[in-house]
Amino acid sequence: MSNHYLGKVDYSDPLYEILYSRVCPDIKDPLFHVKRMSLHSVYKYTEEKSKIAVIGKFFKINDTKQEQILRIKGEYDNLEKIRGYGFDASPNYVVRPITRDERIGLALIEEFIYGRDLDYYLKRAIYEGKSTLLMERLSRLASFLYVLHEKTEMAYNVELDFVSAYFQKVINKLYIQGILSDCDRKEYLKLKDKWLNRTLLQNAKSVIVHGDATPTNFIFTQRGDVVAIDLERMKNTDISFDVSMVCGELKHAFLWRTGNPYTAEPFIRHFLKSYSRHSYNRKKAFKEITLRNPFYMALTELRIARNDYLDWNYRKRLAYEAKECLRWGLKLK
Repeated sequence: MSNHYLGKVDYSDPLYEILYSRVCPDIKDPLFHVKRMSLHSVYKYTEEKSKIAVIGKFFKINDTKQEQILRIKGEYDNLEKIRGYGFDASPNYVVRPITRDERIGLALIEEFIYGRDLDYYLKRAIYEGKSTLLMERLSRLASFLYVLHEKTEMAYNVELDFVSAYFQKVINKLYIQGILSDCDRKEYLKLKDKWLNRTLLQNAKSVIVHGDATPTNFIFTQRGDVVAIDLERMKNTDISFDVSMVCGELKHAFLWRTGNPYTAEPFIRHFLKSYSRHSYNRKKAFKEITLRNPFYMALTELRIARNDYLDWNYRKRLAYEAKECLRWGLKLK
């Protein structure tokens, strides 16, 4: 994540009054320093005297990408909703939203969380051999996700039309980018149809998922909390959408940095077992999630392969790994 200093918020900026009144109302003449946190419109504001820090997320008011704008605007409500399930206290915590103001394109002001994200522990495991440390963090993340899914489980099964549409959207993007040929595209879609016709996917209960369970979206604090951020993609679907996304991200993290497709396997298995052990029947839970995992894990690998900052040949390899995952998973019983 970038961290580019931009200066101070001007007193005449409408944002200054918002920060003053909602973040630091008890501080006389506060000064807010600004850093750009990403290529998107995400900024960190730190008050000079108190060192209180918050994150601001913006959208372009005249942007024509309505689906994206609605998603960004919805994060404030998503955070409030999940905190209402008890994620407003240790050890499983969702970042606190503070305010928003659509008049200036401000989708969200939220507290800034100090800690290390999962990617930090992935790098330490890969480059420093700190495997035990990563295993412990994965256990805590598994516990967080299990509690989220268990508390929000619905009485009805997942809606697979959304899953099918999203899979096709990802495949079409890869085809447009030239990562997949037309022949490849058709093969992936056939594999998708085979998976979605399986009762093990159709009978899964719908829950609320984080929706973007990437390594940078979970922070581990010094006091032992797991903190979820970036809930703009939150939705109702299969638990595997989250669980297998973590698995896919683990596969990518190790494959990208080591070139070995098997180095992530012990961590993936540990994560799946850590998640399943919270269930009343852990053996049954592990089997069910393991059978569904290849489909959603492959979807995650395809999702990652869209990123053009990655090497071209690596992106094609990641797509190939996803296809092998889909094929192999169909043989499991």
